[in-house]
Amino acid sequence: MTSRSQQNGKFQFLRVNPFRGLLVDETTWADAHDYHRNQMRFHQLALHGVGVVQGLDVVASQPADMRVMVRPGLGIDAEGRMLLLTEPVTVLIPGQSNFATVFVVMEYDEKPTMMQNITENGTPQPARILEECTIRASLEATPNGIELARISIEPNSRQIRNPVDLMQPGNNEIDISGRKLVGTPGSGAQGGAAKKTVVTVGIIKHGPPNSVEWKRHSEGLRRLIRDTDNFTSLDGNILEGVSPLDDAVVKNCKVLYMTGRSPFKFSPEEEVALRRFMDRGGVLWCEPCRNGIPNGTPDDFSRSCIELAQRLNRQPIQPRAGHPLLSSRYLFAVPPLAVDPAGVVVESNRMIITTGDYGCLWEGRGQERTEAPSREVLRSASEFGINALYVAAG
Repeated sequence: MTSRSQQNGKFQFLRVNPFRGLLVDETTWADAHDYHRNQMRFHQLALHGVGVVQGLDVVASQPADMRVMVRPGLGIDAEGRMLLLTEPVTVLIPGQSNFATVFVVMEYDEKPTMMQNITENGTPQPARILEECTIRASLEATPNGIELARISIEPNSRQIRNPVDLMQPGNNEIDISGRKLVGTPGSGAQGGAAKKTVVTVGIIKHGPPNSVEWKRHSEGLRRLIRDTDNFTSLDGNILEGVSPLDDAVVKNCKVLYMTGRSPFKFSPEEEVALRRFMDRGGVLWCEPCRNGIPNGTPDDFSRSCIELAQRLNRQPIQPRAGHPLLSSRYLFAVPPLAVDPAGVVVESNRMIITTGDYGCLWEGRGQERTEAPSREVLRSASEFGINALYVAAG
């Protein structure tokens, strides 16, 4: 039986075979470089897939109008080409007289450069091709482009907004349901999808049996986990009502989070369990819920957090530039603003205390009877929370 070699229709792996006397002309150069380009493109598609590698977030303008901003990032298109956006781009979403879906897409583009006049037949030819990308709004999904977001536009709309519910965006809100995330560097890939690191957050139940103080930031944490799942290489989960003494549950957590307003104190056995959790690499994150507490006013919960750190032999320090809390994914020079601008962030050997309250910001809430927090403050709080999850993930 004889075998026949198969020719790949999309990627031809034609390699130059060098030998003395080989004619090296423009065809030889093109074949040599096309071989490596095709190998790389095939690698991107086979091991990573088509979609967003990192960044490329789409957010509404502030104040809201018909423009959206696409942040810098990296993607892979259907031809296996790497598309790099190095600067933010503003895209105008065209108004519609009828109901329509508008796609924000990223596409490959190239620009001839370094023109040479001495060429065959006197026709100038580019000595180089600059590979670029374009970001645009389209009324159709583009087969070779990367979908970054879609927006269901109502007739005569004048504003595009960020979604109130990321999982169920409404009309005139940015919808990322069609956005595909692919393998990021170091995450590995299986079947073209990114392999994610699982980070489970356990919310500690504390206080009297009928108390619900420990649930105050549950919704905010769920939103933080949602952002983490959509925009990072982490896969977040939440367990509510965790007891430090339930070792079977605690050992599966990367983060133990607790919040409240009242003072608290753990039993010696619970404190031993918390110390053991952190010694194994877990992160204990404590912060008050300050909504309704005047800014700058000390609160009993934060005081109990500091006392707990002392009993656990932790010496909290304020993180400086370069600390993992400020740089593990998103870069900060100092901790971002919280609900109480006078609050502090301290960390010591896997214990984090944030007395200013980021949890309420994750829910889109600020201080009562004061100006609502800006989009930038809300986004920074979410990015800081994601940094903490990255610290926990190692």
